[in-house]
Amino acid sequence: MLLWQVRGCTDLTLTSPDESPAHSREVTAGTAIWIPAGVRHRFTVRQDSVAVPLFFGREELATTLRRPTVVEVGQDLHALLLAHMVSSSSQIRPSANIARQVLALLESSPMVSEQLPMPRSLPAREVAQSLRFNPGDSRSVAELAASVHTSERTLERVFAAETSLTLRQWRIRNRMEAAATLLRTETAVGAVAHRVGYSHVNAFRRTFKEHFGITATQYAKQFSG
Repeated sequence: MLLWQVRGCTDLTLTSPDESPAHSREVTAGTAIWIPAGVRHRFTVRQDSVAVPLFFGREELATTLRRPTVVEVGQDLHALLLAHMVSSSSQIRPSANIARQVLALLESSPMVSEQLPMPRSLPAREVAQSLRFNPGDSRSVAELAASVHTSERTLERVFAAETSLTLRQWRIRNRMEAAATLLRTETAVGAVAHRVGYSHVNAFRRTFKEHFGITATQYAKQFSG
């Protein structure tokens, strides 16, 4: 859950699953706090205050956030939280996966290794940075090219010339490295698959094994416990 303090203050108490001493804090306007599944909590919203709890399905989306985390709600995150709230409470369903974008902002840093080659040319580099930020980005090549005001052919050519990978190859490697990071947090394989852009878990499993030589389940077991 993400507790978004829109106005005023909320008094929040958190208790870890290991029954360690409870931790109390004040959540102030313009901030939000991520509360992972399994962390017991209670909160009291003060008079004339507004706090909005936003929920993210544990079995649907993986994240590297394993501890309660406070974030500033800037302009970009504010817009995404509003969109997530509307899509969660109405029949409006945006084409983009808002939850993935919210989690990417909360995590604040790319999950992918710096060893993944990056194109040097500005339009292609902007696309690469966008995909590193949100590996589950489901936009087509045409949509990605249009977002940086270039053509599909140019975008494909630059990726091949400057990374030695086609855009499709680069994108798969980006997703697989992000998936590996998420699997090291002992997250369900299905949730990881959805987070990195796969609607069918079996397709993700096949691609992961082709990339790493072992199954996603075997990879995750190396880090269990």
